[in-house]
Amino acid sequence: MRIDEIDQEDADIDWFATDGNGHVIHVASGGGILPESVAASQEVLLELHQYFLMLPELEVAEVVSGAEEASSYRSVGRYARRGLFSFEKTHLHERADTRYHLVARPLRPLLVAELPKNIAQLLTRTLLPGIVAELVQLDSATIL
Repeated sequence: MRIDEIDQEDADIDWFATDGNGHVIHVASGGGILPESVAASQEVLLELHQYFLMLPELEVAEVVSGAEEASSYRSVGRYARRGLFSFEKTHLHERADTRYHLVARPLRPLLVAELPKNIAQLLTRTLLPGIVAELVQLDSATIL
């Protein structure tokens, strides 16, 4: 079932993507509009969410300067400790604002090639142009 825009605006939804190098990305929506590839299926989003939270925490993540004080660091840091680059919305609950900033990066990034085939197929529906390891900000409007 598709996630409608009202639900997107009312919730902080964790969603996932990958980049051209096969890195895995976590994004906390902060009440923003989701990329269509994410909004298209609540079931896919839930399956990815459950999979990533079941992974063991590998190590401490590298916290981006200033993020330790963000109220959501503990939440997004849990993904980085599992190998995902973790971003959060820059301006919470501003529906049309599509900008996000990096909160934590993994010390050892998880790669799509390491994932079970069914999870990798679901994840690659949402592709970030460019290389996430080089970013401190991203714009979800550029995500395919």
